[in-house]
Amino acid sequence: MTATLDPTRPAHGGPASRWSPRRLGHHRYLWWLGALVLAGVAAAIAIGADSSPGPGIADDGAVNVLTAVVVLAPFLLWGLVHQLISAVRRRVRDDVRHYGVGQPVAVRPAPAVGDDTAVSTAKSTAKSTADDRVRYLVDVDHRPGAVAVRDRRERGGPSSWLDDGERRLRLRARSGLMTASEGTGPVFVARRFGPAGRRRWEIAVEGRRLHCEVRGSLPVPQRTLVDDEGTAWLVQVGRARRGKVHPSARVPERLSPAAAAFVVWFAAELDAKVRAARDAPLTGGGTADSGDSGWWDTGSSSSDGGDSGGDSGSSGD
Repeated sequence: MTATLDPTRPAHGGPASRWSPRRLGHHRYLWWLGALVLAGVAAAIAIGADSSPGPGIADDGAVNVLTAVVVLAPFLLWGLVHQLISAVRRRVRDDVRHYGVGQPVAVRPAPAVGDDTAVSTAKSTAKSTADDRVRYLVDVDHRPGAVAVRDRRERGGPSSWLDDGERRLRLRARSGLMTASEGTGPVFVARRFGPAGRRRWEIAVEGRRLHCEVRGSLPVPQRTLVDDEGTAWLVQVGRARRGKVHPSARVPERLSPAAAAFVVWFAAELDAKVRAARDAPLTGGGTADSGDSGWWDTGSSSSDGGDSGGDSGSSGD
């Protein structure tokens, strides 16, 4: 869940009433509800179609339909309840209605090889080696592909880089620290604070600090960043496709394209870490970073996690 850092709920109210469907994490329960309704309609039609004068249902077709409905109904009901509980647990809980406008920034998958956009983006960015692979592009303030996130194979292992055409910043995503660095040291930093179950992240970019809270271990559809002036900035995490999300956001106008890209990269990596920590007990663990118990925020005894782990590129694409 995400929340603002104000312990006394802001006076603006929420983006929708507390139990509005707009707050739910997903709406897959509607498919199960629709299937359950169709089963009920089929049973009603079967009963109405029976024309036998005596008590009970004598028509073989109607009996077959009712038998199928009776068998399927418990499964459909279980699916409906399961998905509804899941949607409620992942619902948006922050209390912000008014967000900053700023500049739009969005992550999108890298185009297929041979695409004109891919070619033009490759020409506009800094020189790359033959081992570089564009993981995704970041559109900033209506500029398509203003920044590229690249994966590179090196002797010491895979690494990730943020390329805005003027400089290349090395990206690292560890359990309690995410950075974009160049030769002189970190340029952008996201650092984690707080106890397990109620983590707090601080993103320091170009003299501006953005904060967000992470509660629980479930992926969420959006996150709210709050700056030092109390302005809220919305990050739409979106649905995961093939295990990855492509966030879109509104960020302060004074941020450069590289800084704006770092903010949405942080949101994407945070979602990946939360998903990896959630799935670790089911898969028997993961890498030293993705399986770190410090990411399992519902735990009561896990430590802050330190800086164990490697570059974000080590998790694959």
